[in-house]
Amino acid sequence: MQRNAFGQIVASLRKERLDPLTGRPWTQEQLAAASRLSLRVIANLEQGKKATLDGAVLEGLATALQLTTLERREFFTMAIDLNDESPVTPVFDAHAADAELLELFACLHQPAFLYDDYFDILAANHAALTLHAIKPVWLQSLASEGERPNFLHVIFAPDSPMRRSMQAGWRMLALRNLHQFRAMTLRHRHTTRWHTLMAQLRMLPDFSAYWEETHFDQADVYSHLRQHHYVHSRVGELRYAVMANTVYRPGVHRHLTALLPMEPGEIC
Repeated sequence: MQRNAFGQIVASLRKERLDPLTGRPWTQEQLAAASRLSLRVIANLEQGKKATLDGAVLEGLATALQLTTLERREFFTMAIDLNDESPVTPVFDAHAADAELLELFACLHQPAFLYDDYFDILAANHAALTLHAIKPVWLQSLASEGERPNFLHVIFAPDSPMRRSMQAGWRMLALRNLHQFRAMTLRHRHTTRWHTLMAQLRMLPDFSAYWEETHFDQADVYSHLRQHHYVHSRVGELRYAVMANTVYRPGVHRHLTALLPMEPGEIC
C-alpha cells in the first residue's frame, strides 16, 4: 500500500469519530491529543509524507480511532506493508485464482456466499437462498444499476427474509457481520465506493446503531470463525459454524463463507 493511500485512510478513520459536543468530525488536533502524538506527525501521516510508524505510534492511533480487534490487525498490517504495491506476488494469476474459487463454490452443498471486501455478493448458492427464503428477484432488486446486491443490505433491509428466518439470532448475525465488514473494508475507507455504500447503508433501519455498537468492548470480535445457535422460523433449532476463506488479490479480495452444521446439543 502506498503512503498517500494509508494517509487517506487515517484521515477517513479520523472523520468517523465525532465530537460529542458539536457532532462534527474530529480535527487533526483532536486525533493528535487522543493518540498522544504531535500535530505534525498526524499531518504528515495524512499527507502521505514519510513518518515513523513504530509500535507506540500505531497503538496510539488504533486506540484513539477506536479500532476493533480485527480492524487493528488490518491497520498494523497496512502500516508494515507501506512499500508494497500489492499483497500478492508478481506471478499471481487472478483469473486462475477466481476460477479455482468458483469451482470450489460450485461443489459446496452447504449454504454458501461468495463476496468481495465491500460485502458485494458475487454468488449465493441455492442452499443459502433456500435457508433464509431469499428470492433471487428480491435479492437483485437491492442492487443499484450496474452494481451487485450487498450482503449488509440483505441483512438490514426492513423486509429482509433473514430478519424473519433467524428471529432472535438476527442480532448476533448483524453484529458479527459488521465486525467482518469493518475489518475487510479498512484498506478501502478512503474510496468513493466506501463512502457511497456507507451513505446507502445508513438509510437502513438499525444499521447506524449497530455500527456504533461494534465499538463497545463487550461486542468485540477477535476471530473470523463464527458460530450461530438459534431457532429458525421454519426448520427449528439450528447450530452451525461459519467458515471463511479469503483469496488475496490486487485491489479487492474475494471471500467465501460456508455454513457447517453442528449438533444442536454439542459442546465445543
